[in-house]
Amino acid sequence: MARVRLSTRSPLALRLGINLMRFPALLATALLASAATAQVTIPAHNNAYTGYSRGFNFTASTPFFIVQLDLPIDAFQVGDTAGYLVRVNGTTALWSIGNAGPIATAIPITPGDVVDVIGNWSPAAAGNFTAHNSYGSATAGLGAAPFATLIEGVAHTLGRTGWQWDIGAAGFVSTGATGTYLAPVAGQIGRVLMTTSAGGGGGTLATNTVQGAGCGHVYGSFYEGFANTAAFDLGGSTVTWINTGSGYTVLNSIPGTFVPPTGAAQNVAAGLLDGQQAFALSAPMPVFGGTTSGLNVCTKGYIATAIGNGIDFTPTPAELLTFAQTTWACWHDYDQTSVGSGLITFEEVGGIAYVTWSAVHSYMTASANSMQFQFDVATGNVTLVIGVFGGASLDPAVVGFSPAGASPNPGPLNISALTAIVLASPESPGLTLAATSRPITGTNWNLNVTGVPPTGVIGVDVFGLADPAINDLFFLGAPGCGLRASLDVLNAWFVAGNSHAYGLALPNAPALLNVHVYTTSAVFSTPPVNAFGAITANGIDGKIGNM
Repeated sequence: MARVRLSTRSPLALRLGINLMRFPALLATALLASAATAQVTIPAHNNAYTGYSRGFNFTASTPFFIVQLDLPIDAFQVGDTAGYLVRVNGTTALWSIGNAGPIATAIPITPGDVVDVIGNWSPAAAGNFTAHNSYGSATAGLGAAPFATLIEGVAHTLGRTGWQWDIGAAGFVSTGATGTYLAPVAGQIGRVLMTTSAGGGGGTLATNTVQGAGCGHVYGSFYEGFANTAAFDLGGSTVTWINTGSGYTVLNSIPGTFVPPTGAAQNVAAGLLDGQQAFALSAPMPVFGGTTSGLNVCTKGYIATAIGNGIDFTPTPAELLTFAQTTWACWHDYDQTSVGSGLITFEEVGGIAYVTWSAVHSYMTASANSMQFQFDVATGNVTLVIGVFGGASLDPAVVGFSPAGASPNPGPLNISALTAIVLASPESPGLTLAATSRPITGTNWNLNVTGVPPTGVIGVDVFGLADPAINDLFFLGAPGCGLRASLDVLNAWFVAGNSHAYGLALPNAPALLNVHVYTTSAVFSTPPVNAFGAITANGIDGKIGNM
């Protein structure tokens, strides 16, 4: 870990040089007793469910503590015990089983944290399919995700999540060895009673807040998500991928023509609601990152270069970005087996592979959807022609593209307003700074920079007591790059890989509580990436606390 060299006269050094006794950490029970608490409003009980574990997911918009968890009795059966699982940013923060009912906790949550709160009643011999859950109402707005509520007076949105296992089982592990995590989806929210507190008892919560964004990103993916088909605004439009040899230029300005399938077209996964089928192409087709000799068509509206993505009828941008195979998507829960529905077909004619949804119904509706992917085998250009898209389905849709493997998230795109975007390889989220610990007195505040370019030579870590709030250094020759920490302390380092860890030692000093320290990092490259010669990371605003 890099050490920060401080001038003894710098304001930062003077502030950090105070050496007073640190406040003791609060016990969970003391926190619950001494601080103002509030139970988060969740949907009213609708029904009890026996099966897997369920709960809710949210992204925190304010700092707070989770100080108690409880389960409503709606799903309780004699002999049951309560199990709770809390995950913060994908890491287990609490797993507690065999409880008689409520438990006291002291889980700190900071802004930007992604939190899963899962719970269930379990019998004495808990197993993978024995959980008893109380669900919220399935009526839209009364418990179906997303559900709007307040946490510490701040608006938050709860999504449905859970674990495909009984978390009350003694052998459960949250690494995926037992069951699988249910990514947030639409549906009924599992009811877990969560009580929160803003703090109390003399404790000060240390927080990390991301400021601005890094630059130097290279994206190979794009997407737009739609909550349902009524929100889908791409009917009658065309999306075109122009193969550049190193990626794609994506446009929506080239009109496309829907080509009706011929009598020789093959029905994809004939007779199946949820199915997939592989088709060979007449020649290898150039695609993002290489070539493919075939296409794998899923009835759910996504087409990949090979089998490996599975079959999923609940589209999410996050899953598209992590598909194992390069994928083009107009993803929705289509049902070609519905009475009166059209079919999904594949054929190659004149060097163009056509994959067509001809008035295919949305699941559980008679709403018809027509669209067609056209793959030019010789050039690698791809066209998506969208016709009429039904408006009666409550199921979501995702339109987009992602190359094989995990991709950095470029954020949602408004495709209807698209002029042109460039997708390139290799992908990189740009220079990104993340805190790996919180700035707690008496500890090291640890940080990590990722996305360091292979052409990087020298990096600089920056600490300051102010945020200049500059999001575009175009005037210095670094357009799109920002500066989110004043230049009070600089520490240079040699690039040795695509990441760099550094930190700051914080004394046990109560006088530091609530002091804000800002940090960012920059990397200079050869050849220079811009006139300034460097790219910068986002900033982190670290508010010092003692817990």
